Amino acid sequence: MLSTLLTRRAAVALSLSVLSTGLVACGDDDPVTPAAQTITQTAAATPQLSTLVSALTAAELTGTLNGTGPFTVFAPVNSAFSALPADVLQRLLETGNRAILTKVLTFHVVPGRITASQLQNGQTLTTVEGTTLPVTVAAGVVTVGGARVTTPDISASNGVVHLIDGVMLGSMDIVDNAIVRGFSSLVGAVTTAGLGTALRGGNLTVFAPTNAAFAAIPGGAPTTAAALTPVLQLHVIGSRALSSQLTNGQLLPTLLPNVSLTVGLTTAVRITGPRNFASVVTPNIVAKNGVIHVIDTVLLP
Repeated sequence: MLSTLLTRRAAVALSLSVLSTGLVACGDDDPVTPAAQTITQTAAATPQLSTLVSALTAAELTGTLNGTGPFTVFAPVNSAFSALPADVLQRLLETGNRAILTKVLTFHVVPGRITASQLQNGQTLTTVEGTTLPVTVAAGVVTVGGARVTTPDISASNGVVHLIDGVMLGSMDIVDNAIVRGFSSLVGAVTTAGLGTALRGGNLTVFAPTNAAFAAIPGGAPTTAAALTPVLQLHVIGSRALSSQLTNGQLLPTLLPNVSLTVGLTTAVRITGPRNFASVVTPNIVAKNGVIHVIDTVLLP
């Protein structure tokens, strides 16, 4: 009887030991299954998320996603990052743009554990970044912020991961977009004129000249705040206007007092100012606080 009692105690001790290590034994010949990994560990173990892991590392967010949480992460796969213009991804990963990268990545994270079955059509989710994320559910397809959920419900110890097929850039404002898209002349002019704060707020339309357009200004680009301010104000409309909302002959009041731009719709979108005109070469770069249309000429007041 004593030997039987000792055997039972040994069995109980073994069971407690197994439970204390977080392992579940499935049988003498079955592998031992470890406890669930954190979101960061899960991403690192998922080959499709190697670019995301690089971005999290550059933004110093791996520790955050190792934390208690819980979090729901909409994780862009490698092909989603590859679909971005190469220079945009490169600039996002630069040390000087860490704040912008952090905005982008935290826009993909929602507090709490939300499974795919809990996502509903028309729902809006408030992200860690602070911007809302629209959800669409149609014919069994879940779309979040315009990106499709391709693999849902990858469980982690501190939340859940849903793989998506696009990188959501809706947290970047107009200035952020100008920086990561390489409009260095425009960004420099905005900084000199002290208009950065104004272009990060409101709901605006900006006709953004390329670097080549600034280089082609007759006599050279202005260099003082006093000279640059009216030039930049001429390129900004105080409301959001996508290209589909523009009509031929439409007048667009600018931030330059009492001055409007005229829209021309022929073979391309033409924007005419007081002294010259420009063609829209890339329309509808949607930003958090408006929309950017890239133009090939600097409009002059």
